[in-house]
Amino acid sequence: MKTRLLRTTLALAACISTTLAQTVLFEDDFGDPNLTAWELPPNSSTVDQQFVLSGDFGPMNPDNYLAAWTGAGRSIPTSGPLPDHQTLEFRADLVDANQADALASVHYFNGVDKGYIFGKSQNVLTCFKFWNGAQNNSGAVFFYDHSQLKNQNVTLTLALTRLGSDLTITTRILDKDNANAVLFERTVTDTPQADPVLPNRAPDGMLCYPDPAGTPWPVLSSSGSMVLSLTWLNPTQAPQPTAQVVFDNAEAWQYESPELTIQNAIVLSWPVTTGQFVLESASSVDGPWQPIVEPWSRTKEGQVQVCILAPDSSKFFRLRLGP
Repeated sequence: MKTRLLRTTLALAACISTTLAQTVLFEDDFGDPNLTAWELPPNSSTVDQQFVLSGDFGPMNPDNYLAAWTGAGRSIPTSGPLPDHQTLEFRADLVDANQADALASVHYFNGVDKGYIFGKSQNVLTCFKFWNGAQNNSGAVFFYDHSQLKNQNVTLTLALTRLGSDLTITTRILDKDNANAVLFERTVTDTPQADPVLPNRAPDGMLCYPDPAGTPWPVLSSSGSMVLSLTWLNPTQAPQPTAQVVFDNAEAWQYESPELTIQNAIVLSWPVTTGQFVLESASSVDGPWQPIVEPWSRTKEGQVQVCILAPDSSKFFRLRLGP
């Protein structure tokens, strides 16, 4: 019998997560030319089974961005608050925007006056919350980045995950031309405290406010609506021609967000050989020795690697050449 001994107390981090099934709340490919499921503003239509929003705005007023805003909403077919450790996720394809200052956005709207928004133009990515609806005297901006990203054939996603009294807001841009590769991802958290947001006038001179203290109300009180919108961002010039964005494949999903657990672990490795070796452990070099039952293992770069939970006390490990 050939053996080699290893005594170790090294602890490493091992992470395990489980992907759970998603439940679709609605999917809309805009095949219905009348858009009967949506609350529609003027200058909205379907063209080639895609949803078109248009706005013949003047220059955006930095004190009243809603004057250069238009949007369409669809109710989410759920009831009551979002359960703990669950996620509401909204997705919509941005097919095209005809001008650089046309901001296309996906919203969560609680149906009354509060919500979250994620939007992109050719030059801007932004995420903010509002709490007084059309009165336009509320809005806290989590981020407002100047970044030139692809502005055609991408997917905007806004995911809201409840974790106790906190709400995790995850925003993504996916490239539909490249197997939904992630072009952008940013996560912020809305807590019952006043959270860090941009100072007033920081987002290109726009009026914005500090985050008020209080529970993240929208997903804790009602199901609400998904909104697709167009905002004109240029404060000095009106759009020429009329601003327009084209959406497709709007979806709303709800799913449980599994809790990620971390446990101490050790990784043992040895060179790949022609013989069949069995990994064993013992509390003493004198034994008794027991085989490690069904360990996680892989072969990488000429090494056999085995990961096991770290023992609470000192352990010895050895390889025994099998028959």
